[in-house]
Amino acid sequence: MICDLNNINEIIENEGLNLLVVSYGGSATNTLIDNLEKNNYKIRTNTYNNILCHCPHYIEVDIPIIYIYDNPIKSFLSMKKRGPGVWDVNQQKMSNNKNITLSNQNLLKLMINQFNSWTNIKRDNVLIVKSCELFESNILEKLENFLKKKIYHFPIVYNTPKISIENVERFASTKLFKKYKVEVDKINNFVNYNDCKTSLEKVIINNIELEDEIP
Repeated sequence: MICDLNNINEIIENEGLNLLVVSYGGSATNTLIDNLEKNNYKIRTNTYNNILCHCPHYIEVDIPIIYIYDNPIKSFLSMKKRGPGVWDVNQQKMSNNKNITLSNQNLLKLMINQFNSWTNIKRDNVLIVKSCELFESNILEKLENFLKKKIYHFPIVYNTPKISIENVERFASTKLFKKYKVEVDKINNFVNYNDCKTSLEKVIINNIELEDEIP
């Protein structure tokens, strides 16, 4: 275990963390945090860097939370491209287990399980954002309505993506992503509660049991 998440509120208070940003990685998380910290939010504390940045499941905390995500294939390729220090460490954080058996399949499963846990129901203290929204004009109003304060440095200036659409499409047809196509499609087609005026019924995918195999 990396951290006992049952005692996380006390840790958060002691470290002065006042806004939590969570993702499975490869989702412009650092870009979002950089601009939020310019608005005087304290986010990158020790415990945040050790596990909360990729917290494996929803936790009850007394501060606002932004959950940011991107196309799982694109995010997966971003982590794989960066290799050791990201590909492996993110698996450890999303499982809260330093000794987890590492594999491409486990990484994808952990991403899916984390997304489902953070988005399965509407929570007043959780704002769900897709990374592409950071570069659109309505992100400013969305953040200000959620955080209930004036926010600056948004939208973010768009940069050319490091993972090409062609690569995403090519990997979508590989054995691994074909195996989890239903789960990946559900993330890509996710209906965001934050953007709906009425309650919507959503399909909740059960947690996927981790395996040691590498497809």
